[in-house]
Amino acid sequence: MHMDIGLLRTINIFEELNDEELEKIFKLAKTKLYPAGTLILEEGKRGGALHVIVKGRVRVTKKMEGKKDKAITSLGPQSIFGEMSLFDNLPYSANVTAIEETRCMMIPKAGLDDLLLKDLRLSHKLLTQIITVLSQRLRNTNEELVALTAWKDRIQKEMKKEN
Repeated sequence: MHMDIGLLRTINIFEELNDEELEKIFKLAKTKLYPAGTLILEEGKRGGALHVIVKGRVRVTKKMEGKKDKAITSLGPQSIFGEMSLFDNLPYSANVTAIEETRCMMIPKAGLDDLLLKDLRLSHKLLTQIITVLSQRLRNTNEELVALTAWKDRIQKEMKKEN
């Protein structure tokens, strides 16, 4: 599949970029096709790339001590993953597995870092979009945490009534 900058334009983290900026990102990008069931990122392994789903779906899971992995979410086209490792230099925090045949665009950290240092305007636009995605994910996690806490409190009250 040939990729062009028109594809980048459909991805929300790149929507603020102009053609010249998109071309710079495009030159860094590599695409890879993952068959269904392929482990794309492994929790605990060193990262170093931003991944963008072009086509297909992935499942994000977290290892649970002595239990089956916990599904966190699934992501589809135009979604990003692996972005945290761009900033914190820590190993991947979750497993990402292709649910169906999935084509990803990968932008290596080293090349992206160089580009962001050279082009501050592009840097500001792109980092603002990535921060927006991370903020939305954190808000969703906060909502889930509140719901889970309320559910736990309700269960504990029910158990006290029974005893």
